[in-house]
Amino acid sequence: MIDVLVSSSANTTPARPTRKNTNMAQVTTSICNVKNITSSTLIYQMSNDWQGAIGAGGLGYYPKEIKSRVTGTFQHVGNQNGSQGAVVYRITISPNENYDVMVAWFNQPNSPNKAYTLVDQAGSFTTDRWAAIFNALINSESNSSSTLGAYTSKVEIGDGNFPTVSATISAA
Repeated sequence: MIDVLVSSSANTTPARPTRKNTNMAQVTTSICNVKNITSSTLIYQMSNDWQGAIGAGGLGYYPKEIKSRVTGTFQHVGNQNGSQGAVVYRITISPNENYDVMVAWFNQPNSPNKAYTLVDQAGSFTTDRWAAIFNALINSESNSSSTLGAYTSKVEIGDGNFPTVSATISAA
């Protein structure tokens, strides 16, 4: 609901309406940075939105590729329940050696922010795993790390409704 407040005074110009939003839901936004310090390019595989969605504008998409020694950035805009999502990137070492790296964040108003990451075999992140991943996410802390084979992923999330999620994917 939007109320219009009007004020006037004999010594001023005619009053202009001032808008006051009395039904404003608290919205959260997560700025996510995925830093690739491997020698391979990270390739986008999939994402999952529990609450909110990828943002608009220049940060309104998941980077399709994150080249070696580059940071990919995107914005995840929450709804009234927060910004809660995950993204999966693939590291290809050779035709027979591939890993998927999942980075997840939980940014809900008036709750501690949480982050979770997992490195697993290529193709292992399927839609039937999202419920278990979400459970691991909500039971995590503000930082997480995972190592499999030669690769490690570390992620942390800042405080507040507009935190930065910082993930680093590196050789173990």
